[in-house]
Amino acid sequence: MPSPASTDRPTVGAIQCVTVGVSDLEANLAIYRDAMGMVEEARYPISASLRDAWGLGDQVSGEIVELSCASYPMGRVRLACYQGAPPIKVRSHTEDSGTDVGPKAIDFYVRDPITHAISIFEGLGLKARSAPVTHTVGDMVSEELVFKGPDDVSILLMVGHVHPATDLRASWTEGDFSEVATISIVSGDLNASRHFYGQTLGLKQGLDNETGAEDRAGVASLTGTPQGGRINFLMFSQEDEPSGKVLVLHFFDSTGKRLTGRMRPGHLGFSLMTHSVSDIDALHARLVEGGYEVVQPPTQVDLNGEPRRIMLARGPNEEMLEFVQTRL
Repeated sequence: MPSPASTDRPTVGAIQCVTVGVSDLEANLAIYRDAMGMVEEARYPISASLRDAWGLGDQVSGEIVELSCASYPMGRVRLACYQGAPPIKVRSHTEDSGTDVGPKAIDFYVRDPITHAISIFEGLGLKARSAPVTHTVGDMVSEELVFKGPDDVSILLMVGHVHPATDLRASWTEGDFSEVATISIVSGDLNASRHFYGQTLGLKQGLDNETGAEDRAGVASLTGTPQGGRINFLMFSQEDEPSGKVLVLHFFDSTGKRLTGRMRPGHLGFSLMTHSVSDIDALHARLVEGGYEVVQPPTQVDLNGEPRRIMLARGPNEEMLEFVQTRL
């Protein structure tokens, strides 16, 4: 585990947006915008400065479409369609195991009954991994299933039958689907994840419970993992923010290989998670002090015509995070 960082900690927010690398922009817009009702907030080319900061190479170009749920600022989806980038998938359904360490799924709340959302996704020709699974973790009762989206992106649909009110935005039920409520990451080391998200980034730790023996079979089907294995759920969020949470899954002895270097801009699938930060230079120093890999030190980029300072860093589970300075 990296060494402890100093106690002088900048403020890091929840996930503002999830970047999904796509091979077919229109096919993905048919899901997120047309079927799920997300709002197209912006569409713009990848600037030369962003391309360089993302490490895409001079030969790569592309277009970004930013989508929100009812213009809510958190939990957005950012579709990135590249030209000239190699077709590398962040996670492959055919070549990788469900317990491999790295990014796993993008999670959305849907209205009860879940069958309504299922019919919408099936109408798009998408296939579910399993039937809906109802399970209990700690004090939470969820009904969930996972669909395979384009480029092997796992999209989890969830009804929170017994969830804290603070986990749901009050007005999200105006549509059939919420913003990105949660993203899930497979961890090879729970303590390393607790330290990174809780102590280094300063996010609030919530749920930290193992699935009971009575629910293991259903959760294994839900997650596409071996039957009989132990599963722990660990949640991190921004105080007073219901969306953009990080859910860390740990599979104990069933943990697979590390998806080393897969999660990064330019690859296909769930490739980047973006957080705001109050002081990007202080966070940079804190990450370096803690022994974490800083992929791109703080640098200024053009983002849809607006100057922004960003930094890329890799967490303990092969996840790549983009931090955006809230002010220049």
